[in-house]
Amino acid sequence: MGKKELAEKIIYFCIEYRLLDRAKDMILEKGRVERELEDICFVENLIHLLILKTKYIEVDNRKLKNLLVELEKVRLDLEYEDR
Repeated sequence: MGKKELAEKIIYFCIEYRLLDRAKDMILEKGRVERELEDICFVENLIHLLILKTKYIEVDNRKLKNLLVELEKVRLDLEYEDR
C-alpha cells in the first residue's frame, strides 16, 4: 500500500471512530500526514495512539488490524532501510 493511500485510511479511520478532536482538519493536512509517514517516531507514536484510543471503544477490529499491520510494515521498512 502506498503512503498516500495509507494516509487517507488513517485519516478516515480517525474520523469514523472520532479518535481525534480535530480529525477533519487532518483531511486538509493529508499531504503532511503522508510526509510524516517517513519519520519512524511519527509512525511508532501513531501505532501507539491507535491502540490506546481504540482500547475502550467499539471499532471494526478487522479495519484496525489491517491499519496497524500496514503501519508496522512502514515502521519496519524505516527501521531497516539504512542497514
